Parts: sequence; structure tokens; C-alpha cells
Amino acid sequence: MSQCYLPCAQEGTASVTPLSGRGIKPETSFYSPVFLNYETYKLQIWRFFYNFAQTLSVIIMEFVRIIDGYDHLWAVKSPHEEVDELTLLFRSWNNGEFLFDFFMENFDDLKDFFRIERIEEAVSDTFDDADVLQELILDFPYTENLDELFKPLGLNDSRTRELSREKARNWNRNRHASWLRIYAIRLDPNVYVVTGGAIKLTRTMQERAHTMEQLDRLNRCKAYLKANGVFDRDSFVELI
Repeated sequence: MSQCYLPCAQEGTASVTPLSGRGIKPETSFYSPVFLNYETYKLQIWRFFYNFAQTLSVIIMEFVRIIDGYDHLWAVKSPHEEVDELTLLFRSWNNGEFLFDFFMENFDDLKDFFRIERIEEAVSDTFDDADVLQELILDFPYTENLDELFKPLGLNDSRTRELSREKARNWNRNRHASWLRIYAIRLDPNVYVVTGGAIKLTRTMQERAHTMEQLDRLNRCKAYLKANGVFDRDSFVELI
């Protein structure tokens, strides 16, 4: 468990737990209320505590090894969660009720970007895709070649691979492109720290709140590692 401290907020083991069943179904300053009306004051209070919570999540980070005896794949674990982010992802992607609700809420994106109009089809495709992605990231021999699975998130990440932000998906999916994403920080060749993941139905991460949150998690993890002197696998292992 890592409990190193970051001087200030900056820019934004256990094996994977068995999968659950597949049941279907701006930053602002804190002002005195003397100068603000009541509603504005309440909003300032909410933003203050939200930003404070985000700062705490950067100050302390816990990392867990995903495959016992191997130092090539790690994941962030939130203090309020029982398991790591990678385990949470595969649980969600194999939970029919969660997927049904998600695709109902994001139905317009599903229809506009993927031309799929049946929720049941989207849920079934996600089940299949999650099985393949789980094999590619966790099973041998695939897990020993993670550089074939993860790709740089953007141009800046492709120019320098030190603590680069990366994305993984099933790159060879038939019928339509995979919408499942796993996001990670690359420490060394074939060595990654998973920060989270998402069902990405739009062209960019900035277009939806749930993918923007994952981008923020990537940035905060990278900032945390840099602030604590991490630049490769060895320095990461020393940190934790």
C-alpha cells in the first residue's frame, strides 16, 4: 500500500476478483457569504468540498498488484472501494442491469455513433467484448505483451513514453469497433498501472462526463507518480 504525500494538487497482491453474475435487466475560490446571495453561497460550499475531496484523492494513492508474483500490471485502488479499478471495470461490464441502465441513459450516442438501436444487442456485445479484453490483459501469454494491447492516448503521449497515458481495447473486434476502454499509465515496456476505464461511445473523452472523469484520473495519477519520483518500474516498486 502506498501512502506517499503530494505537496499540492496538480493537473488533472490480489488477483482480480471473480466476475459477478450477469443478471439482465472550475475551480472557484471560497468567498464569505457577506458578498454572496444564499444560492451562490451554497454552490461555493459544494465546489469547495468537491475540490477538497479531489485534492485528497491525489494526496494518497493505493496501488495493488493484479497478478500474484508479477510486477508488470498494477491498478489504482480507491480507499472507499473493496477492490481495485480493473476488477471494478470487469464487474460492471459483466453486470446486465448496470449495462442496461448505461445504454438507456446514453442511447442517443449508441444510435448516432454505432447505429445500434437495440439495448439488448449493446449489452450482449459488451459481454462478448469484456471476455476478450479480460483474456488479453490477464491471461498468459497475452499479459506478457501489454505493449501490443495499450496504445498512447494522444500525440503528446506518443512523443515521450515516460509515464505516458495509454488506452487499451479489443483492437480486432468484428462488426463494429469496441467501445470498451481501459486507461493506464505506462511505467516501462510492458509495465502498466491501470487508473480506470469506460464505455466510450463518442469520438473524444471530453464530450461526456464519465469519460472526462477517466481523463482526470489519468492526469492525477501521472501527477502523483511524478511528484513522488516515479519514472520507471523500479522507482514505482520502491514507492509502494
